[in-house]
Amino acid sequence: MANESKFVKAYCERTGQFFALEIKKFMFSWKVVNVTHLTSTEAKLTATEVEQKQFETNSNLLPCFKCGSRKVGGCSCAKRVTNCSRGMKYNFMCTYCDSLKIDYSLPSAADVGARAGEKVVLSQGQEVKIRFSDDRPLTEIIVGVGWDPATGANNMDVDSSVIVLSPDGDDRDLVYFGAKEHASGCVIHHGDNLTGEGSGQGDDENITVRLNKVPQNRDRLVFVLNIYDCVDRGQTLGKVKNLYIRLYDPVSKKALIEYRVTGNMQNDTALVIGMAFRKAGGWSFKAIGRSLRCDDVQDLTEVCTRYLD
Repeated sequence: MANESKFVKAYCERTGQFFALEIKKFMFSWKVVNVTHLTSTEAKLTATEVEQKQFETNSNLLPCFKCGSRKVGGCSCAKRVTNCSRGMKYNFMCTYCDSLKIDYSLPSAADVGARAGEKVVLSQGQEVKIRFSDDRPLTEIIVGVGWDPATGANNMDVDSSVIVLSPDGDDRDLVYFGAKEHASGCVIHHGDNLTGEGSGQGDDENITVRLNKVPQNRDRLVFVLNIYDCVDRGQTLGKVKNLYIRLYDPVSKKALIEYRVTGNMQNDTALVIGMAFRKAGGWSFKAIGRSLRCDDVQDLTEVCTRYLD
């Protein structure tokens, strides 16, 4: 008697199509009992659950009617049988074509987390779409940043700011504690979070970002941190710990994206922590985490573009 179903993801090297092969265990081997086509979105979220060198179809499925093969991806004559060059429509005989390969790659944490409605936790350099769990784009987000002073760090004042950039990086608008709202209304800085309002999760500072109000001649929102009066106080980010940025759904106040910064910042006074940017008709967020030395936020604004790649 067969066990419960598991799935194998397969990829056609000729057409770029993905398939889900439903498998069940009969005695000592796993056999394919059904095949379905996967959209590109579904393929991102599907992982092969059983690893073995070879799969064959069960007797409920027809073998290759040209040579009788039941080996998945093992029949060279299936290329001529499937005729995939015409519309690239799925044909069951695709199962036997030797262009079909088992895909053992794992879904990215970003895709799985966003689809499941969970918080996406990024590592340095990773990016993810800014969206609801059902793939709808977000038009507004709350950005929260937080940190803790390390032991012995007294009178430490870390400020967050947003640099609104043009595509070529030549035009820069700074939103910070001294100018808390962008002229377009796309960014509103709420200053130090002394009341616990905003995200409701204890961030040190919160910023409202209205992505639908970002001017068309601006395509990047760069989130930066710097130590206020760092030169006179002789302070560096080596005295800061637990540093993070989070993006929240403004209605539910639920954290959708989080990036925690790690690394040695002992000699640096400023940080390009992340960036929201236009991509494929929507907005994405990238974790950057590049620290540097700057005397103040104006200096940081001038040099930030060097640290975005």
